[in-house]
Formats: sequence, structure tokens, C-alpha cells
Amino acid sequence: MSENQSKNFVTVGLISFPSRVQYDLWYEKYITFYSPKAVEFLKENGQLSQSANLIDEDNDLMRVAIIWTYRDKSAYEACQKFHSQWAKIGGDFIGKASFYRGEQIWGFC
Repeated sequence: MSENQSKNFVTVGLISFPSRVQYDLWYEKYITFYSPKAVEFLKENGQLSQSANLIDEDNDLMRVAIIWTYRDKSAYEACQKFHSQWAKIGGDFIGKASFYRGEQIWGFC
């Protein structure tokens, strides 16, 4: 990235589910939570993109990588007001999650 480009702030999450059933329970809540109205709020507050990616593996373990990209760290903080509500409605499913946050150092669109 050139010096004059703003550096986006990124969160990467990896969620592992022990079965397809557990993944399906999570996915139904996920697509409901991120409604068109929610996406509008996030965009208005500086979130640039979000993607959930099913990782292809040849075993029963289901993994999803989620990538959130924000204009900057202050946009991340503003959007957390919404994202933090997930715990209240996330539902009952079995999964293990790891999250990593930091400044984007290179990329293209």
C-alpha cells in the first residue's frame, strides 16, 4: 500500500464445528442476524465488507473463516456496538472460535 492510502482495520475469525448439524444451527442464526438493515447500519458506520467462507475439508469437522474489513480502527469500534449483540441471539450450538484483529498491510480489490 502506498503511504497515502488509508490502512483498513481487519478482523479474521475461524470457527470450527464438530458436525454439519452444529454448523447448520450457527448458519441459520448468522444469516438472520446479518439482515439487510444490519448491513446498512454497518456500512454507514465504516464497515467496508464481510464474508463468511466455508473451508473445504475431507472430514466431519466444519470450519468457517469470517473476514470483516473496516475503513479504520474507529469504524471497527463503532460497528462493535452491533456485532457485540451476537452473544445475545447467537443460539445454542457447539463450536470453537478464534479471532485476530489488526491493520491491513497489503491488498487489492
